[in-house]
Amino acid sequence: MSDMSDVRVARDGEAAGGGAPAEFPCLLARAAHRFPNALALLTAEGSTWSFHQLDAAVSERALALRAQGLREGAWVALRIRTTAAGVIDWLALLRAGAYALPLSERLPDRALRELLDEHGLEGQIPQPGAALQRSDWEQAAPPVSRKRRSGVDESALCWHFRADRPCAGVLTSGSTGRPRIAVHSYANHVRSAEGAAQQMPLQPESRYLLSLPLNHVGGLAILFRTLAAGATMVLGGRAEDADFLRRYAIHYVSLVETQLRRLLAAAEPLPQLQRVLLGGGPVAESLLAAAAERGLACWLSYGLTEMASQVVTHDPAGRGAVLPYRELHIADDGEIWVRGETLFLGYLEAGRVQAATDAAGWFQTRDLGRWQGQRLEIIGRKDNQFISGGENIQPEQIESELTRHPQIDAAVIVPRPDPEFGFRPVAFLAAAGAMPAAEELQAWLRERLASYQLPVAYRPLPEYGGLKPQRRDLERIAAAEDDD
Repeated sequence: MSDMSDVRVARDGEAAGGGAPAEFPCLLARAAHRFPNALALLTAEGSTWSFHQLDAAVSERALALRAQGLREGAWVALRIRTTAAGVIDWLALLRAGAYALPLSERLPDRALRELLDEHGLEGQIPQPGAALQRSDWEQAAPPVSRKRRSGVDESALCWHFRADRPCAGVLTSGSTGRPRIAVHSYANHVRSAEGAAQQMPLQPESRYLLSLPLNHVGGLAILFRTLAAGATMVLGGRAEDADFLRRYAIHYVSLVETQLRRLLAAAEPLPQLQRVLLGGGPVAESLLAAAAERGLACWLSYGLTEMASQVVTHDPAGRGAVLPYRELHIADDGEIWVRGETLFLGYLEAGRVQAATDAAGWFQTRDLGRWQGQRLEIIGRKDNQFISGGENIQPEQIESELTRHPQIDAAVIVPRPDPEFGFRPVAFLAAAGAMPAAEELQAWLRERLASYQLPVAYRPLPEYGGLKPQRRDLERIAAAEDDD
């Protein structure tokens, strides 16, 4: 049993449990009541929705889905886009009392069929605004007339959400296994937004770019943050497009290191952003220094799908804080454990939610980390480490250095069996444009890493339909190929 004396909780002392209300009101309905004429959605094409208009559109769509036979408590897969129609459909599924599973458009049809069959999903919506396709999902339901829609009583819609019941799921593949569905309650998302507001206080006039897809927990976090504050969510722009950020007066943006690098490379003046939230892994200190010199306040976060996004956020000075409604503990072996009111209900397995915590409510993340003063340093995944010639190799360290190369967008390092060393690292890369030569990449890494960490081969990274790359698949590919 690990010593729990180092458990870190939010600085205001809030932790898991402790009198959370049994039900949470619909944030959209509340915003429509408090800020009816305030701008809720703004698209790059110039379309706008006030909170009152968005609330009405969501109810209309929810009534249409109910009239098509959607039952309360049914799981529905939604091929979602980062558009107003995508936002409306996701919210409408919840208001109809169903459980939403947003999926990338790039998810292969075969993978979607397997999800539907494995978990007994009632059906799918093939694209935002389309008719519900039932369990025999290739047969679309007939169009629903306004007259039939009016036969469903709006009072039957869902305006409050129990803290112990699902509202939606997020597909999470981790890095080693088949995709899993992490199931969240409405309370998980609300508490996540409320905790984030302690360090990113949105106002009704704030504008937040929806720069992350809605089938990822980071995109849903932006949705809930704006609804909770009555702020504006802007759709259709890219986080690295300085001109777009400036023209649409964006105040808040969430991005990853590659996007920040591209934003800083822009020739035009940078926008006056109030907050830049960086996630997705370590960020080079030199890049943070360059951002600070150009007036960008960067806040680094550590989070995970199972915790409904952020857990720890570091301010521009590098001081880390566990956000309210979360707890974090580092076990004796360096593994990060988390719990709190943002922790998911469990994984969906064959249509049932299975809890994934120990008896004390801790979720073991498989992430390795350590506190360096007030900074939480993420070392890598416990599952990914391997030994080469007697040396421990943490793939994330090599990946981090590769993605700092200006032409590399993504990198995955996997072990390949070797008769002399046991294993040697192989790199799978996605490039921005032409792939750099192996010799150039070796020279880049040789200045930054030990010789035993240098990959013995470089390969193109396959496309995974919007999911994380599957390391075990890549290991099989690497083992089957000869060295260059």
